[in-house]
Amino acid sequence: MIKMIITRQSYERCTLMSLTIVLLAFSTLARNKEIPNCNYDDTVDLTNVQKFENDSYYYESAILIPPERTGYYDFEELHSGRRIPVKPHVRGCVCDKYRCLKFCCHPTKELIADETRQCGEYLQKEIEYDPHLNVILKNGSRSNLHALNDFFIVQGVPCEYAYAVVPEEDDLDGWDLFENGTLYRHFDKAYIRKRDYCIHPYQLETGEWVLNPMNCPLENVVSLSSQINNIVPSKLYLSSPAMAISVPFIILTILVYAFLPELRNLHGKCLISYLTSLAIGYSLLCTVTLTHAIFPPISCSLLGYSAYFFLMAVFFWLSIISYDLWQNFRFTGSKRLSQRKRFLMYSLYAWGGPLILTVCVIIAQASNLENSLKPGIGDEYCWLKTDDWSAMIYFFGINFVIIIVNVFMFVFTMTKIIQIQKELQRALDKEEKTRHLRTHRNNVALFLRLFIIMGISWLLDIVSYLVGHNSYNSGNFIFYISDFMNAIQGVLIFILFVLKPKVWKLLKGRLLGNKESNESTHSEYSDDGIALQERIKTEAVQYLD
Repeated sequence: MIKMIITRQSYERCTLMSLTIVLLAFSTLARNKEIPNCNYDDTVDLTNVQKFENDSYYYESAILIPPERTGYYDFEELHSGRRIPVKPHVRGCVCDKYRCLKFCCHPTKELIADETRQCGEYLQKEIEYDPHLNVILKNGSRSNLHALNDFFIVQGVPCEYAYAVVPEEDDLDGWDLFENGTLYRHFDKAYIRKRDYCIHPYQLETGEWVLNPMNCPLENVVSLSSQINNIVPSKLYLSSPAMAISVPFIILTILVYAFLPELRNLHGKCLISYLTSLAIGYSLLCTVTLTHAIFPPISCSLLGYSAYFFLMAVFFWLSIISYDLWQNFRFTGSKRLSQRKRFLMYSLYAWGGPLILTVCVIIAQASNLENSLKPGIGDEYCWLKTDDWSAMIYFFGINFVIIIVNVFMFVFTMTKIIQIQKELQRALDKEEKTRHLRTHRNNVALFLRLFIIMGISWLLDIVSYLVGHNSYNSGNFIFYISDFMNAIQGVLIFILFVLKPKVWKLLKGRLLGNKESNESTHSEYSDDGIALQERIKTEAVQYLD
């Protein structure tokens, strides 16, 4: 009996201890939980802030922070999302709804010590400067706000070796501050979040003190334009203007194909859709890279998501062109769908796919994913981040798969062309054989150029990202060429599809109303690379039957 009592008492004791440990564990987990839907740079330290019995905090005697807007953190997040361990402390989400300005040290009493993240000892005399900053408000207007009175002040140096951006001494060091704390840096058109810079007094050569941002060294991070084209800054002046030059030629090609009824077949419509996506995508990128406009964060995000949608559509329509060429050689007969139905199905895929992906990118950017897994559009740039694997997940990886499939379909189509060419060679007499072989040889060359322009150059662009798109050595010369080829793709397509005698003959017949010219040219026009397979199959059936 005594043994049973002891055993029961021990059991109850162990049970109580277990429950206590479990409760402590849950309590610890709860204390370490970060604040949902709140970036670290939107939080403030609440260690020495008044706390009420209901676990809310009264910050700066102005803001009541409820318990659900607080969390326990055992790290500090620095430049580019780098985290370092610190003593666990309470933080509250404030700066997502209120104006906050991050100073490196005390606004008037401290300076950064010897290029470290530490602040020096208090100065004997407080620094005096004009505290007013020209701030871009949420509605796009500008206002001079008092740095100390119109903002909640937070402190912290985001990195070692921070350097001052001083427009008073260098015109290239211009910057603008948005009401939400985002900094826009002029020389590389970068949008920098509160986490990655801090405001600090800077003494000019005249002895005057001014407020300017301290930026972190650029660790192989290139500007927006370079990220878009996967090129280093020295190639920026080569690629972005090339895109701007390319857009009018793309538009001219679209107009020619839309103007001539003979070119408005299924293949022509697919090419028009491809070129429309390319023209809009390039125009959006040029808007961001070549203009000197300062885009508010919302506008920046809209530009980025729109560019993403249309550039993804470029790849999807390229896959449609490859697929349709392959299908036309693979299937013959009357069982196929009409051109109208096929184009509707193609449009559903080529516009619907990018739309779904764009929605996924928007959701991912607004989610609680780690910063390295977010797309980054509208964060520091108006485009995807390319300094980590984000761009591979959301852009390059998807397009790499599409292009590999395209390569196989192009190879299969070329194989079929050669096979039919051999059949024609055996079936025709010598004179007819020579004429048709010359025609098909030209067709194959045209088709190969189309493959290189619309396939290989994009593939090399992706490979350049994989092997190190930010490398500054000369070993990436071939990738610079592929970037430039992509940028002037519109010019190359215009030369390939418009600057041809047969197309000019069609235009002349259309403008002058020459019916015979139109009919004769139309009968020959199927030599075009887009409609190549119809010509070959028709002739194969005609001469082999």
